[in-house]
Amino acid sequence: MKHLYQVLENKKLGIFESPTGTGKSLSIICGALQWLRDHNERERNEITIQIQTIQEEKSKLQTDKNDWISLQAAEIELNHKLTKLKLQQNSISEYDGRIEKLCSKKKVIDSPRIGITSQKLSEDVDGDKNVEICDGDDDLLLEDAVVQSDEESDDEFECNKYEPVKILICSRTHSQLSQMVGEILKSPFGTNTRAVSLSSRQNYCINPLVSRLKNISLINEKCLDMQKKSNTNKVDSDGKVVKRLKSSSGQCPYNKQQNIEELRDATLTSVQDVEDLVKTGKQLNACPYYASRKAAADAHVVLVPYNTLLHKSTRESVGLKLKNNVVIVDEAHNLLDALAQMYSSEITLQQLQEAFSRLRAYKQRYSKKFTAHNLLCINQILFVISGIIHLLDKDMETNVGQLKPEIFTVENFVLTAEIDNYNMFKLLKFCRTSKIANKLHSFSSMNPLDIVAPLKKEEKSARTKVKEFLDSIEKGNSDSGVSMQMASETPSKVAIAIGNPFLAFLSFLESLTCTYKDGRIIVHRNEVKKQSRVQFLLLNPAEQFNEIVRDARAVVVAGGTMKPVSEFKTRLFLGAGASSDRIVEFSCDHIIPPENILPLVVTRGLQGEKLLFNFENRFSMGKYLKEILLEVSSVVKGGIVVFFPSYKYESWVCQQLQEIRFEKPLFREPQSTGSVDSVLNAYTTAIRKPNSRGAILFSVVGGKLSEGLNFSDDLGRCVIVVGLPYANIYSPELKEKMTYLDKTEVPLHFLFTVSNSVFFPSERIYLSKPTKHCTELIGCSSWKILL
Repeated sequence: MKHLYQVLENKKLGIFESPTGTGKSLSIICGALQWLRDHNERERNEITIQIQTIQEEKSKLQTDKNDWISLQAAEIELNHKLTKLKLQQNSISEYDGRIEKLCSKKKVIDSPRIGITSQKLSEDVDGDKNVEICDGDDDLLLEDAVVQSDEESDDEFECNKYEPVKILICSRTHSQLSQMVGEILKSPFGTNTRAVSLSSRQNYCINPLVSRLKNISLINEKCLDMQKKSNTNKVDSDGKVVKRLKSSSGQCPYNKQQNIEELRDATLTSVQDVEDLVKTGKQLNACPYYASRKAAADAHVVLVPYNTLLHKSTRESVGLKLKNNVVIVDEAHNLLDALAQMYSSEITLQQLQEAFSRLRAYKQRYSKKFTAHNLLCINQILFVISGIIHLLDKDMETNVGQLKPEIFTVENFVLTAEIDNYNMFKLLKFCRTSKIANKLHSFSSMNPLDIVAPLKKEEKSARTKVKEFLDSIEKGNSDSGVSMQMASETPSKVAIAIGNPFLAFLSFLESLTCTYKDGRIIVHRNEVKKQSRVQFLLLNPAEQFNEIVRDARAVVVAGGTMKPVSEFKTRLFLGAGASSDRIVEFSCDHIIPPENILPLVVTRGLQGEKLLFNFENRFSMGKYLKEILLEVSSVVKGGIVVFFPSYKYESWVCQQLQEIRFEKPLFREPQSTGSVDSVLNAYTTAIRKPNSRGAILFSVVGGKLSEGLNFSDDLGRCVIVVGLPYANIYSPELKEKMTYLDKTEVPLHFLFTVSNSVFFPSERIYLSKPTKHCTELIGCSSWKILL
């Protein structure tokens, strides 16, 4: 905690290692909140002292009878400083007064009012069941005027508004953030801390009309559409917004400003996790999503998942500011991989074809209503999509059986796809400001008959389609209806897939704006043509961390296993432009006494067979693995957690065990995040039942149950790791990453030498990952066996 305190106070970049079960989360919370309390107190005292000092200097000037011109100039300068400090002091006083008033009137939920309101809400929801996503064609037209987005509020900007320092804590999963909320409540600061958890609409939405959609893209679009119906804009002849009109048709009954403010106040007066806030939101009939975002402005601690803080556009959309705030990344051992995955993207041929078909139909329906600029941008986007389709589709028949991945730099890709004439930055800006993805999805949902499947290559070649597209541009907008050239046979309708294929295209379009040296594009062609895909691979994730390192007051990355530390020091902080003197390292020893753990390396089966769970031999080891699991299950009482290198292998092992009856119930890690808690609860209940012999839990290394969770006592008496989770050395993605690391890091650093062997940086990182994953599986000081 002392080291953390110093890092925050001196504006450093900290790399903290504290193994699972050593109290890392509680130490981070206590150290950070103690610093924040001291900093706020110092900030107010320093302003008071500075004001007193300036006033004393002014008094001395008045008694000085020397050169009056110099004295006047000095007095003017002092008055300027004094005015600035008093404005700052007044803004702090106003803020403190507002917070004190908020804390003194903790909201009490009025049950009778809730009953009446809930009944009215139920009627409103029932009455809106048949409301379409958009009411008419006017809703589907692109927006030309600059209007307020859903992220903006009606409050005027206050130039002198005080913005307190916040602690921004991010972790990989919501369950880990919920644990962090629990640690805040355990700490001595729990009752006086204002903590807010930010999450997606999918986790926070309490409107059954929206939450039942399940898919996050559809939830976002429906939510924004319901807001649009409650806030329509009146525009003048020039297209400028002059007045906001309220509409009750189809609007969200939970988006009431007064209720949202009540929920915001309730959030700030008591520490709540996501589940608690949803429950309180239902009681107050207020939207937890927007209430949490309003509350974040006055919070001491803001807890967010990785993507909300680390992804720039997501961070900006929720209004998170980095300037002068503290950033703490928990469970950061996989931070570089998470950053690379977050900014990587891929899109399939089928998604490209559907996006092209939908956008083409949309253009042909409304082309006469578009402005010249909008029509030009839509035509350019269509050409970009068709260019990528042609690149994926070419030479498919002639090279069947030899469909090896092709790797391009971003520059070579746009040249090969013949889309280098277009400004990707301007097209991306157009898509965002016009909200074309939302409009297109609404149009597709309302007009499925207007969308036809792309023509087959036997009937129309990709090059022919591009030529026809160019011809259609030259002809202009002579056809007002949907007049598409079709094949002789009746075309099949495009299935409206869950989600929006145009969003996948936008994500890939954003990748094309990346610096050429920092990324690669891999074209994967498949014999099943629709499964062919183009993938953007980010090679230098540190570039995306640059803004966080530059703007935040201090950055702390913490995890159970941070070695090799050079990976974070060199590839993350130095790669993001930080100076080496800002970087601080700190590591704690493990708390597990040697007598509490029995680590064994099992190299042979029960009959002496040699065990080799590498990629080539893993399926031939099934028989021996069954015997070992049966033997361990009969001997060990309590919980047995088995970790596999992949979901595919875990599924195969489960199939082999179908005819076997264990003495313990068997549970499996779900691949969907929403089912993790229910599986964990069922596993815990089975172990803690009276006269229980325990339970078995199958999980995956690097999965949802392998990090940040504490299988203490009977929950994890035996941990079995089946094979080492090495990455596939033959994958083109890994090969490209390793080549990039060796090219960029070898000139700057010496080769690493271990046991008289020389390793390139890429090899060291590749070999260290399995060890890092396995170390994450060991935690708490209770007695256990590790096989």
